[in-house]
Amino acid sequence: MAQRRFLRDVVGVLNSNVFSLACGIGVSILLTRILGPEGFGLYSAIAIIPIIVVSLTHLGIRGASIFHLGKKLYNESELVSTVMVLLIFSSTAGIILSIIVYYFYQEPDFKLLWIALILLIIPARLAIIYIGGVFLGKDEIKKANNLNWMTNLVHLVLAIILVWLMDMSILGAIISMLVSSILIGGYAIYQITSIFDVKLRIHKKIIVELLKLGVLFSVAFFFIQLNFRLDILLLQKLSSEQEVGIYSLGAHVAELLWQIPLAISIVVFSRTANIEETELMEKHTGKLLRITFLLAVLAAVAIFITAPYIIPFVFGAEFIPSVRIIQYILPGIILIVIYRILSGHLAGLGKPQVTIYIFAPALVINILLNLLWIPEYGGKGAAMATNISYALGTAGYLIAYSIILKIPVYELIRYRKSDFENIRELLDFIKRLKP
Repeated sequence: MAQRRFLRDVVGVLNSNVFSLACGIGVSILLTRILGPEGFGLYSAIAIIPIIVVSLTHLGIRGASIFHLGKKLYNESELVSTVMVLLIFSSTAGIILSIIVYYFYQEPDFKLLWIALILLIIPARLAIIYIGGVFLGKDEIKKANNLNWMTNLVHLVLAIILVWLMDMSILGAIISMLVSSILIGGYAIYQITSIFDVKLRIHKKIIVELLKLGVLFSVAFFFIQLNFRLDILLLQKLSSEQEVGIYSLGAHVAELLWQIPLAISIVVFSRTANIEETELMEKHTGKLLRITFLLAVLAAVAIFITAPYIIPFVFGAEFIPSVRIIQYILPGIILIVIYRILSGHLAGLGKPQVTIYIFAPALVINILLNLLWIPEYGGKGAAMATNISYALGTAGYLIAYSIILKIPVYELIRYRKSDFENIRELLDFIKRLKP
């Protein structure tokens, strides 16, 4: 029964992710077709700064909430109230720090109005992240899923209206992202206040415990986000806006491979924090790692082969150079799947610091290689730097996971007959979900 519920949750998150992804692709198609490579590159560059900044200033409260609610360490209403207080603080810090980054980044093409609207997105997005963490901590995965797909659906609808029908260009793209975030962020706050007795009071002990673990989650997420997104900012400075647009689309398409491991990682995190049967989770995580990695390889081969035909057909002939970016970056994207699965388990055990130890050095290497290769090779250089950074980070994390849980690396990656029986079981389960 437990295994059946685990599969149900994975499928549920995957379905939500796929729908969210479909909406995200719809937005990407719309923006690339209307804005072109240069406009899309400029939009990507201006939007990436608060994403990186918030990865640090969100204080890791989502992860800390999942862990503490799952372990039932404090009164739930007091903990949720504390989370809402920290939401106000982290939103303010995120806005201030983003302003500082925009100031020192000194990009003349960034209009002041665009920056102001982008900054207003921060509190709403943080509300969605924090409250989603509360739902995951309560093992209410469906409610957390709803916040994600609803945000992306509203974003797509507004982008169609503002960018396509009203021809508002980059401003319309930013407004559509802002309004969708505010609407769903407000809905999330309404939900949480109707479930818990939320009072904006400071519970010192809970704040200390949330921040003690949360800072580790925050710094870990910050290093991961920098590894994933810093190349776009470096391209903006060292190359052209057109190159940023070409690279951003290529990386986005390649990252479609992460949907399955992301779905599994979320469920593994939530379930690890909520159960005492650690050996069962170790067994599940190993099997899921091997199955997911194999699926990622097969999907990567399909993307590699079909990209030359799909990219110009869907996004336009101007983005044909993105095909080469996709093909260059796929090896690193495949390898990071291993990290995605294993990190969910260690995060659920309250060990996010492992990511910091492993990916901080990988980030330094990523930055140095980008600075070395982007001036000469442009987006291809950024893709090669990403591959090396992802490969080193994944190898390091796999070894660290092996040492912490005392499972030999060979046992983690060795395929077994039972692994493929699990695939048949998962497919049978999905069939039973159909009406």
